[in-house]
Amino acid sequence: MVRKLIVPIDDELEKEMSAFPEVDWVEVAIKAIRNCIRDRENCKFLHTLVDRAMSQERKHRSKSPNKKS
Repeated sequence: MVRKLIVPIDDELEKEMSAFPEVDWVEVAIKAIRNCIRDRENCKFLHTLVDRAMSQERKHRSKSPNKKS
């Protein structure tokens, strides 16, 4: 099913866009949305990996005796 998305743009942006009539701005917007979703998913994945590593490090440190310098 196709959904419609209304994106308000100001006059300045519309003028800039009109300089490139060959560009399919709808496709540009769709790609930007997909890229944003992909980037957020990648970021979430990386945060999960970092959180796991930090959790393991905390467990490791809590099991090791504290050494004083």
